[in-house]
Amino acid sequence: MNFPVVEFPWLGNGTVIAIIAIVHVIVSHGVAIGITTLMVSMEHRAIHTNNEQLEQTARKISKWVLIFTTTVGAMTGVGIWFSTTVIQPDSIGSLLRIFFWAWFVEWIVFVTEVVLLIIYYFTWDKWKGAKKVIHNRIGIALAIFSWITAAIITGILSAKLTPGRWTETLSFWNAFFNPTYMPSLAFRTFIAIILGVALLSFPIKIFIKNKELQQEIFRVFSFWTAISLPGLLITGIWYLQSIPQEAYDMIVWSTGMTKNTFTIMNVLGLAAFVIFAFWMVLRPKKLPLLLSLAIFGTSMAFIAEFEAVRESVRKPFIIYNYMYANGVLAKNEDLYREEGYLKHSTFSPVKEVTSDNRAQAGMELYKGQCMACHTVDGWREKRAFSNRLNGWDEESIASYIETLHETRPFMPPFVGTEEEKKALAHYLSKVTKKEPVTAVSEGK
Repeated sequence: MNFPVVEFPWLGNGTVIAIIAIVHVIVSHGVAIGITTLMVSMEHRAIHTNNEQLEQTARKISKWVLIFTTTVGAMTGVGIWFSTTVIQPDSIGSLLRIFFWAWFVEWIVFVTEVVLLIIYYFTWDKWKGAKKVIHNRIGIALAIFSWITAAIITGILSAKLTPGRWTETLSFWNAFFNPTYMPSLAFRTFIAIILGVALLSFPIKIFIKNKELQQEIFRVFSFWTAISLPGLLITGIWYLQSIPQEAYDMIVWSTGMTKNTFTIMNVLGLAAFVIFAFWMVLRPKKLPLLLSLAIFGTSMAFIAEFEAVRESVRKPFIIYNYMYANGVLAKNEDLYREEGYLKHSTFSPVKEVTSDNRAQAGMELYKGQCMACHTVDGWREKRAFSNRLNGWDEESIASYIETLHETRPFMPPFVGTEEEKKALAHYLSKVTKKEPVTAVSEGK
């Protein structure tokens, strides 16, 4: 441990990050890119068809885009920074050394995006007549800058999955333009549009009663859906072909589905969107509310799946082939096994296992190598400890720790001496039995 540990005991550290990240993706992709693109397209059509009602609908949507982007989007963006910095400081520190200027440029782009959004929203009444075209161009610029934000962040995120040569060269360009960058960016672009369609379709069916207006709106949606659906399929396959085979196998392992089941579920989801797209084109006035709701649910499932896949493909790493999920550098495995993990743990009060401090040493090992994903209480405790280790003796737990990364390949290997492994087993035995762990003073 190079940094002090922070624990969210009931939910677990990983779950806290996941909740914030999923909400942020829905806003940053579905709202900032997807809905913004649809909104600007609706205004463009309204200008060329002189449809005042369609223009007013786009104006109402811009209000909610402004609210969600500057509140939920901004707060969860900052929330990701805060949560990952305190939970995974080693990972963030490593990435900052390579991507500092990329993150700085992304901040400038995001500020520009917010400024354009404010200008766009507050100039609806000021730019009338011929100036409507200028207003629409501001909206186009807004959509482009929203996409550029995602384009920069995708380079950083995809580097964590398939770093390629950057872990050897520490080159920004090797890291940013990694093998999965282009397919990941293309896939994110199309899924953002699909998500935007799904997020808007349901409220439009509920709140807009004018069938003619619904028809105009769904014509815009059908245009973007016709582009995005095949794009989503092609780029999804491209992405899966770009990741290492070990990473692809990890998707199947972590989801608990066979490759065929995984494929069938995605084909069914895409089929639902195809039906939705054809219905929007052929009978937009009679688009069923239930189908709109189903598409909303399907899009949420796609986002959840995408985030799950993104996390699964890099396990047991947090940065693929470079740093394990618990912050241990892969290059330090042999060093820790020979000299001990605790000796090199900056913030551990215990540096060596003795007969007096076995439980406390085990707790420090747990903090450094387990706590990133597990909790000793809360909902994750029952799955990992109470249910799995119940009735096991310390020797059995120690044997399980030794081969854990082989039987459960999405988990990092334990790195430490034999005595440290036994100390961790001793601590986990106490946790399973709900026995208290008493700290031993350094002078004892």
